[in-house]
Amino acid sequence: MNNKYDVIVIGGGIIGSSVTYYLSKLGNKVLQIEKEDITKGSAGATDGVVGYHTKKPGVQMDLAVQSIKLFDNLSKELGEDVEYEKNCGGMQPVEDKEQWDILSEIVKKQRESDVDIEMISIEKALEIEPELNPNLYGALYSKTGGKVNPIKLTYGLNHAAKKLGATVLLHTEVTDIIVEDNKVKGVKTDKGDFYSDKVVNACGSYSAQIGKMVGLDIPIKPRKGQLIISEPIGPFMEATVQCARYNIIKFNPDSIKDKNVLKLGSSLSIEQTKEGTLVIGGTREFSGFDKENTLEGIEGMLKRAVEFFPAIKDLNFIRAFAGLRPFTPDGLPLIGEVDKIKGFYMAAGHEGDGIALAPITGKLLSELITDGKPSYNIDHFSPNRFEL
Repeated sequence: MNNKYDVIVIGGGIIGSSVTYYLSKLGNKVLQIEKEDITKGSAGATDGVVGYHTKKPGVQMDLAVQSIKLFDNLSKELGEDVEYEKNCGGMQPVEDKEQWDILSEIVKKQRESDVDIEMISIEKALEIEPELNPNLYGALYSKTGGKVNPIKLTYGLNHAAKKLGATVLLHTEVTDIIVEDNKVKGVKTDKGDFYSDKVVNACGSYSAQIGKMVGLDIPIKPRKGQLIISEPIGPFMEATVQCARYNIIKFNPDSIKDKNVLKLGSSLSIEQTKEGTLVIGGTREFSGFDKENTLEGIEGMLKRAVEFFPAIKDLNFIRAFAGLRPFTPDGLPLIGEVDKIKGFYMAAGHEGDGIALAPITGKLLSELITDGKPSYNIDHFSPNRFEL
């Protein structure tokens, strides 16, 4: 095997696979390295929400607008069905006027990006989702909200990259990065050395560990999200739904007075898959690299689920699991080249927005690496905004 490549991508999740695909599409000879297996990390332990309404107003929202456009043709482009459902709707029911007022202010800022997000009455929300609790106060709603199968999307990107000539090494651990005169020269792995003057760190919650190999202090840390899966049932809901706390904790945590809610990041996220199962999540916990489920977390999510959808109390649940989300201090991902180490690029820190932002991240970073300039300005996401 030739051990010289145009670009080496470290990480086999949805971001690493997107970067590998778009780099290959631009004609680069790419090596992707993953220490475990494809979708073993966050992509295999998340929901598939693809919508504007969960995005931070401003530059993140604007980036999401660019990314979601790419989903329309992804299945055809990749040659695999990634189960993207456009316009199924995205909803966040609110419990009281205080939540209504907070979300209304967030929506006002989100709409500055010319997206279709609005506040609707509970009566209108019930017309869209009849199983909702009628005692709720109202809801945030985006009719163009969508969803995708994150596992199929990741594999689709990976398979398409390999068809374009990319080499993918699984169960291969990067043990060090070769640097000479502050320039990347390649990587050392437990299966040998591989050489390139361009290396992409797309390791999600583990990106800080890779950064240490080149002397960088990358401000990404893991944030656990727990999920539970129901038995398959008939049609129950169309939209992807989060409770109002989801955005409030994300964008306005100071308004949450319950310390236990803040500790767990307790909210609700629920959607129905193509197979009929309900995927229920909603915790954001800082517990290191622990990926174990807790009774407290599962109980809190199910209690919230029944409060919003009373019929859920009669369902059986078949599986629970948890994943790590790569958190950054300002809530924005790190995308771009690091000034201190020439040829060392970042594509990480998307936290819970990695699925929706994966296509645009791969496309723009690949353009930056290949052509020296992306087709859309990503200066706001530069890793150099932090003291690395």
